This record gives sequence, C-alpha cells and structure tokens, in this order.
Amino acid sequence: MRLNNPDDTYPTTVYRLAVPPTADGLASALHVDYLRRHGFEPTPHRVGDAPAILVHGSAPRSRAEWCGVLSGLVGTDVTIGHSNGGGALLLAVDDRAYALTFGTLGRFMVEPERVDPTFGVSFAVRTLKPDDIRQVRRRVLGASGRVDRSLVPGGQPIWRYAIDKWGEIVGQLSGRVDNPNLTACRRVGGAVKVEGGDALRIPLGASPERLLADLREIDRVCRQESPPADLEFIEQIRPLRPTDPRQSALADELDRRLALAEPPDLGVAVPGRLVADVEHVGSYRIRVPRSGRRPTLTTELDLAAILAHTTGALDGDRWTGLHDGTLTLYADTAGTEELTSTPVSRWLTAEVAVGAGHLLLHEGRWYEIGARHREFLRDEIARLLDRPPSVTLPAWTTALPNEDAYNKEAAKRHPGLVLLDKKLVHTRQHPRGIEGCDLLGPNGELIHVKRASGSSPLSHLFAQGVTSYDALRYDARARTRFRDLVRAQPGGVELPEDFRPRTVVYAIALSAGRTLTVDSLFTFAQVALCQAVKTLRAEGVDVEVVAIPPA
Repeated sequence: MRLNNPDDTYPTTVYRLAVPPTADGLASALHVDYLRRHGFEPTPHRVGDAPAILVHGSAPRSRAEWCGVLSGLVGTDVTIGHSNGGGALLLAVDDRAYALTFGTLGRFMVEPERVDPTFGVSFAVRTLKPDDIRQVRRRVLGASGRVDRSLVPGGQPIWRYAIDKWGEIVGQLSGRVDNPNLTACRRVGGAVKVEGGDALRIPLGASPERLLADLREIDRVCRQESPPADLEFIEQIRPLRPTDPRQSALADELDRRLALAEPPDLGVAVPGRLVADVEHVGSYRIRVPRSGRRPTLTTELDLAAILAHTTGALDGDRWTGLHDGTLTLYADTAGTEELTSTPVSRWLTAEVAVGAGHLLLHEGRWYEIGARHREFLRDEIARLLDRPPSVTLPAWTTALPNEDAYNKEAAKRHPGLVLLDKKLVHTRQHPRGIEGCDLLGPNGELIHVKRASGSSPLSHLFAQGVTSYDALRYDARARTRFRDLVRAQPGGVELPEDFRPRTVVYAIALSAGRTLTVDSLFTFAQVALCQAVKTLRAEGVDVEVVAIPPA
C-alpha cells in the first residue's frame, strides 16, 4: 500500500546512531557481517535533503524449527517453510544520524554498538505525561541483577511504580505524548502512544518532508526541553554509549589501576545472575590470557586473587585480559564439579571521575551517575550510619585473623549472642543451605558480619540478609530448622514457634583500621545497602548498620 496523504504516519522504530552524520558514518553503523551472511546489499539514497542508506531483504527458511517436534509426535514428516523480512533506512539529519528499522529483521541490520542507548528514554522523559505512564521496564543496579516489567494499560502516575530512585535503571518507558509539532499528534488532534528505550517507537510522518520534520522536532525536544520533576530522576543513572569518547580514557584508567597492589576505588562484586550460586561455591578458577600466569584455583575470591593476574601484565593487556579471561565456579574445593563460567571483567566494580562526570563500572558496563543521585544516596547512607545501634559488638583486634575467629570471640564475650556462623539452614528453595545469620542477638536480631578490604564485597552481605530473612519469614521448614539450630548451640535459647525476624543487623569492619563512613563505601555498595533496606522495611523489618571498631 502506498501512503499518499502528507499527514499519513507509520509506527516506526527509530535509533539514534553514535556516528558522524555523513555517508561514511552511516555506512559504519551497518552490521556488515549480518548483511554479508544474508546477501543484503545497502544502497545510497536521499530522503528529501538528507543523505541516506537503504538495506532490505528477506531470509527464507525451507523448514521451520518446530517441524521436527511435530514430525516426531505424529510419526509423519511435517515440512513448512517460512521467510522473515525487514529493512533499515539510515539517514543523516543535520548533525544527527538515525536508523529507522522495519519488520522482523530490520534491527539486526544495524550494528548494536553504534546505537545510542540513552536516546529513547531521553525523549520519553521529556514528553510523556508523568501521571499517564503505561509501561516501565527497569533493572536493578546491584547484586540481584533483577529486571522487572510493569504494565498498566490505563496508565498511572510514575510514583505508583515504586521505582528505587537510587538503585534502578529505567530502560524503557511507555505512555502518551501530545506534541502538536509531531505529525501523528496533529493528525489525530491529540496524544499518541510512544515507547522509549534504547530506541524510540513512535508514529512518524510517511512523506520525506514530514519524516524529516518529525526527526528534527524529536531532536529539539532532547536538546532543549527538561524532564518534568516527577521524571527527572530517571536520567540520573544512564548507560554510557559504547562510542562515548570517555570509554578510551576509562579503559586506560582501569588498566593503570590493575597494575597496582592496592588500587583505589576498585573492588569485586558478584554478578547478578550468580548471587544464588555463590552460596554453593567451593572454589574459583581464574584464567587471564596475556597475564604471564597460569590459571589459578582459589577457595576465596577477592580483589587480590584477580590482581595477581594483572599486576605483572603489560600496559594495555590488563583490562582486555580480564575481558577475554574466564572465572569458573566449582561446587568443590578441588575444582572438578563445574557450576558455571563468566568473564572475569564482570566481577569488577570501579568508580572513576572523568571531568565533571562520575562513572560506575557494573557487570562490565559503565554508567554515568548524576550529581543529584549521589547526593540523595549519600544522605540515605548517612542516616543509616548515624543511627545508634541496639547491639554492641566488640572491636576486631589483630588477634582475630578472620570472620570465624571474630564471631566466636563476640559470642564468648557477650553471652546474649548465639553463634550460628556456618550453621546452614536447608530448604527446598536452598537445598545446599543458607546461613540464617552469623550471630543471633538477644532479642532475635539476625546479625550478619563481614570484614572487607573494600566495600564492594559488602553487596553480597546485603543480599544475604534479604535472602535469609525471606526464608525464615515465609518457609515453615526453614524456621523449624533454624529454631533447632539455635536451641542446639552453646548458650542457645528456645525461640517461640511463631518466631519471625524483626531486626536485621549488618555488622561491618573495614580492614587496615579504616572507619565505616559514607566516603569509605563504594557507590555500588551504597546502592546495594539502600535496596536491601527498602526490601526489608517493606516487610516491617528494622535494619541497622553497625560499624565494628578496629582494635
């Protein structure tokens, strides 16, 4: 069907490209390997006064993948072919480059690393009505790695989605836009549906003149308008584009720090998808190419274990080596029962100031943290640390080499504390067992103890507190087993049958005699702590953070 009416529109997926707005720039944004594999040929064109490249085609398949399943079930050969098609129109409009994609295959024709991942959300937060948000997709920036999608067809205010302003990255927003400068809004005389993520899904003018006018209006909105107050927080944590000019400086800075025995603002954190597995890990094998070291097996994973594979490497090989290297998890200490494997780089967290920006490395990707976000986060953490604790714990002296020794000494010196370190509670959900807590307080407080050389390992501690509470609150078998463990320990007590945790205490000591303050915690650890506090408080649980004093 040909669209002849100049006011006609078509729902279009638009990517903003991080390439120069030239013919060569547009060509560099094509996914060349994909096009070559399918025999798709890009051709130069013009759309109005804008240079453009068009690529389109179809990928036929002689037999659908589900034919074999049906054939096996009925005992008769089932053969059905099909074809997927699509197209991409890349064009340079003034000083911007865009890709419009159509059909099933269109998005695969564009190189993902040439896409600006902030574009769709940037437009959405400036134009959507804050009280009429239809859909939100957000990802937790922290230990859980959770991705949530919430859909309210009738729309609702953004605050009702209960987004953690300090710890969630909003990756997609959907709602309605009423901008009379856009062809679609003028055509219907009101608001139209728009979805913003890394791309923008929006009805655009179907004639060259109206298409270019719409793209210029979208660009004007992104450049000149500010988000309303209710949506402003969404842009406080944004992913850095792969082509951002700061990427090179960040890689160089990481490479430099990885040569140091005690690098500043660098730490280890468990990737989100592996949080549940870490409880059951007996050992880790680290393999880093170009490090000058053979793969090593360790039962304790910390920053020093990773740095052993980088400090001796050549300049330029350290960070790339962690990208190419693997960290394998095993269920046993001998390294024979493999659980899973992941790039070493995904375990590192870092904070780097570049110019006026503050950037955070999380699971191999950089995020820019807005100044207002950092202020809000610091205020939340300061309130937690300034609160007087209800449980008093002894100093961590040099005579206590590890957490096991400290927990035993704390229970010995304070008869009201019950030692439960390494006493596992087995449940159907956690068949390998979880620790209910390290120490049980005199009023049933679940006390989780951690000493860390940096603050990033604390993210696992915070997640552990949520996991153990959840098991003891909602799993009757876990509560029974926990009550049995408490009763069986020296100095143990009889917990009531209806025992429910009411207080979770995070007891933290930093090594080298450092004091636990807002300034001594990584942003990543601050985010993880705030997320744990919110989750537990929503269940009616009080949360305390106790700084264990050094000797």
